[in-house]
Amino acid sequence: MKKFSLFLSMIVLLVMLASCKGDDAASGETNPEVVVGAWGGDYQQFLMDFVNPGFDEVNSDTEVVYVPEDAPSRLTKLRVEKEGDGTFDVVQLSYDTIQEMIDEGIMMELDYSKIPNSKHIKPNLENPYFVPHIYSAGVLLYNKNLVEEEPTSWEVLWDPKYKGKVGIYVDVFDRWLYAAATLEGNAESMEWDKSWDKFISITENDPKFYTSQEALGTALQTGEIALTIGWKSRAVQWNEAGGDPIGNVIPQEGTYPRIYGGGIPANAQNVDAAYDYLNAMLEPESQVEFAANMGYDTTVVNAKMSDELIEKVGFSEEETELVKSVDFGYVSENYAAWKDKFDREIASK
Repeated sequence: MKKFSLFLSMIVLLVMLASCKGDDAASGETNPEVVVGAWGGDYQQFLMDFVNPGFDEVNSDTEVVYVPEDAPSRLTKLRVEKEGDGTFDVVQLSYDTIQEMIDEGIMMELDYSKIPNSKHIKPNLENPYFVPHIYSAGVLLYNKNLVEEEPTSWEVLWDPKYKGKVGIYVDVFDRWLYAAATLEGNAESMEWDKSWDKFISITENDPKFYTSQEALGTALQTGEIALTIGWKSRAVQWNEAGGDPIGNVIPQEGTYPRIYGGGIPANAQNVDAAYDYLNAMLEPESQVEFAANMGYDTTVVNAKMSDELIEKVGFSEEETELVKSVDFGYVSENYAAWKDKFDREIASK
């Protein structure tokens, strides 16, 4: 009888211990983590080196878990999981792909009071659904051996002097529509469609079309083309890889930014830690390290870069004023129709 009582006591104790473990797991107190969906490779390593320390200062008991995938895989996972518990607490994407998720109701509107560093975000980069992490801007790229004077306007792309020497990277065709819209006063009013005739007239200059950034860069370096539209960060990378033949300038009509940022899916499991991670992305020291290592500008005004680094990857105050905010929802909504029209009326000519 005593043995039976002892046996029952042991059973009760085991049940109580199991219950306690279950409570801990349910409350998230056992091995808490924040899951970040991002690009792998160097980008993930830089996140670990430059963002994790700032996060650890305020959340030392929470492990940062990275899920390295390409952007299409992240988008697919977000869509599949929309109605259930999400994998990601933070997801990092380019502004155009994250806008797709915003439009589909997948992203959480952010409470910026929980992101203290957000008060330093550059005014032309703000968004209610994601924090900008790194950015560059669309610039006029030119081969300095073929274009002797620095261009001042997007109009140079249509100059017959450069017929057959203009290159278009097909994945950024919308920057060309934007350039056309700036020339006709339709850019800031978000009426880019009114400038299709101007865009289509580029075919008179016999442009060359490229399906990869690498091919475009090689063509610009070797003189196969003299002019194109791209990101300043690309000019930095291409010059470092092959001499210094490529110049870049923001035309007087203005441009708009290419932003990579992070947001919180509406079904995130650890929202508090996600906010801490977004805040760590905006730490000024981390921002400067990303600028130095990736060739993109900082997204906060209190990140102090050297004059040399600003000249290399950043933008002066005058240039920054030429970087205009755009309605990314407008671009996302019209992108598919624009791409179809570009393929039919421009790229196929």
